[in-house]
Amino acid sequence: MTTVRFSAVAEGQKYTHYWKKCICAGRAGEGMREDWREQLREVQKEIGFEYIRFHGIFHEDMMIYTEREDGTPVYNWQYFDNLFDFLLSVDIRPILELGFMPYALASGEGTVFWWKGNSTPPKDYDKWAKLVGELVRHSINRYGIAEVLKWYFEVWNEPDLIGGFWHGTMEDYFKLYEYSVKAVKEVDSRLKVGGPATAASHGNKPPWVEELMAFCEKKGLPLDFISTHPYPNLWPLDGFGNCVMAYRDEQSTYSDLKCLRSTVDNSKFKNAEIHLTEWNSSPSPRDLVHDTAFMAPFLIQNNLKCIGLVDSLGFWTFTDIFEEGRAGDTIFHGGFGLINAQGLKKPAYYGYLFLSKLGSEILCKGENYFVTRCDDKIQILMWNYCHYNEKFSSGDRSDHTEYDRYGIFIDKGEACYDLSVKGLDGRYRVIEYVLDRDNGSAYDEWLKNGKPADPTLEEIDILRKKTGPVGSISYTESVKEYNRTVSIKPHGVMFIELQKLY
Repeated sequence: MTTVRFSAVAEGQKYTHYWKKCICAGRAGEGMREDWREQLREVQKEIGFEYIRFHGIFHEDMMIYTEREDGTPVYNWQYFDNLFDFLLSVDIRPILELGFMPYALASGEGTVFWWKGNSTPPKDYDKWAKLVGELVRHSINRYGIAEVLKWYFEVWNEPDLIGGFWHGTMEDYFKLYEYSVKAVKEVDSRLKVGGPATAASHGNKPPWVEELMAFCEKKGLPLDFISTHPYPNLWPLDGFGNCVMAYRDEQSTYSDLKCLRSTVDNSKFKNAEIHLTEWNSSPSPRDLVHDTAFMAPFLIQNNLKCIGLVDSLGFWTFTDIFEEGRAGDTIFHGGFGLINAQGLKKPAYYGYLFLSKLGSEILCKGENYFVTRCDDKIQILMWNYCHYNEKFSSGDRSDHTEYDRYGIFIDKGEACYDLSVKGLDGRYRVIEYVLDRDNGSAYDEWLKNGKPADPTLEEIDILRKKTGPVGSISYTESVKEYNRTVSIKPHGVMFIELQKLY
């Protein structure tokens, strides 16, 4: 039994809802699709993120850069304008990843993903710098300097994955950063530039962060923000030399961010912002865990535990409309998204929705609960997080199948809470929401409703009506305190809001 006791009139602690800073998407070209846009509209209406980050602004499907036969650059901003006009219309602005390499500017044929993003260094760094500068100038001319000063410009994506996201060396990346940051700052020195956006999924210090800071210090280059991608996973080698995705302990994200914060705080760039421009429970777009009820308490617990360590924890991604390894083959294929390709909101979506409902002051918190206040409302968020068992954590996925995805977790049973709120005065409306495997999990509802492989529009509509937290409303008499006992099932979340009535 967890005891949650607090006073509604206690002094609160201000904090930042940093989890609303950034959400992610696959690539810029996917943002030209209407179903992608419709899902982002819904995300922004109900949750409201500040920034979005994606790959491929310079990829061929955005058609920004070509060259004439004599090598003269040609710029085409029509698709760029179409996408960014839309993003700003739904009140979200970019952490703009500068990549991949336009084919006409590429030094080689190395690519990544199904859509073949070119990941080679530029054949001409001066032309790359001119392209970056033209992008910045065009953005300012279209949207105004006051708007673009709020943007972030991130140089490349995961260049430490050499031979995949970067067909060059660390020194080649540092050269790319130097040319990029100078190109942006030449337009306006106040614009924000950062990197190295490295993949840190191995439980050690984030790759290239200290090295980039040392390089920038030596060269006198700005570094306005540090970005990296510490997923809570490992890739050990099995007995046959094959990489196996394993899972670290439930404190791994917190440990990674403490290490990163310490590294930055003890550097010359201690005032640099820290942005995790990719993060999820794993970096696999086919991890069946991503569809399960596990994701709601996972998101809630990690975001709340890491308050104060980073400026953003960008969830990768908001939608399963995502094509790095082609589109998913099934309705629940383990895609990254908060929402699946058919528009069904997964438990992860509601994890962020619950976080967005929290107030502006912390009244009390514990290992699996968090209490806030905003004006005359009190918000109580409780969850029952169950981590992976030892077998699955080590990389053995034999118990993890399309139709049986919960045998891989430690079963802690129901979590019980003894809740007592003092300092009340009058009548209150009590709104409660419950989300768990039996209440609103889209994947679990799909299982219960026949597991349709290719659902019709009617079947999708039925599933949509069964998806989402189950809510209830009640009213108190005139009270001085509110007491009750709560039980939460494994992978479950409960949100309670008390609003004073006048």
